[in-house]
Amino acid sequence: MEKKINILIVDDEEESRDLLGFMLADYPGIRISGKASNVNQALKIFEEFTPDLILLDIQMPEKDGFQLITELHDRGIYPGIIFVTAFENYALKAIRSSAFDYILKPVGTKELFSAIERFKNDRNRQKANHNLSELIEALQQSKPGKIRLNTRTGYFLIDPDDLVYCMADGNYCHLFLTNGKTEITTQNLGTVEKMLEKQNFLRISRSYLLNMNYLSKVDRKTNTCELEYDSKIFQIKIPPQKIKLLEDFF
Repeated sequence: MEKKINILIVDDEEESRDLLGFMLADYPGIRISGKASNVNQALKIFEEFTPDLILLDIQMPEKDGFQLITELHDRGIYPGIIFVTAFENYALKAIRSSAFDYILKPVGTKELFSAIERFKNDRNRQKANHNLSELIEALQQSKPGKIRLNTRTGYFLIDPDDLVYCMADGNYCHLFLTNGKTEITTQNLGTVEKMLEKQNFLRISRSYLLNMNYLSKVDRKTNTCELEYDSKIFQIKIPPQKIKLLEDFF
């Protein structure tokens, strides 16, 4: 009889954890060892169980998915890793080049099952797990640096990944951040757009510049779209003629 694969789900969003658990409920040959909302919880589960595979979110508060792998490896623990991420950006190329596997949110059953099958059939998965240093190095080389934005009294530095969207206000610009804060720059939206032109941003109107990594919903009836981060939802009005622009982006 084939040994069951013990799986640990690590994601800071409860809905995502529950969805993965539900999708795997009838998958043969696996057992859910536990669900964790952060790195510390995941480490405690490893003290009691020995999961073979982690379905791991990348971006989480305080410590991210990469830090969990680092701490496990420091303890001599090398489980299989499948990254579950909402970000189709620079990180994916680095993950792929380092022989780790990933699936994109929203997760589809077919993609999830295929990733688990690859794990089951990959005899070199242990080797892949030792490529963490290569992954971290690739991320450092490919990650876009911070940009500098002026204020009335000086300037501030911001990572484009921490910016959900920008809203024009005359010659000023309001920046809405993933930490819930809002910053104001004395540079107009057009200037900010040029600074972010190599990033995953889209100018959707005269007033809004969106980080497309956080786009979660488009409603043609109300001409609105929703950006979502960490259970926070931002609703943006879109000019009707720009709806097609959003569709063409993907």
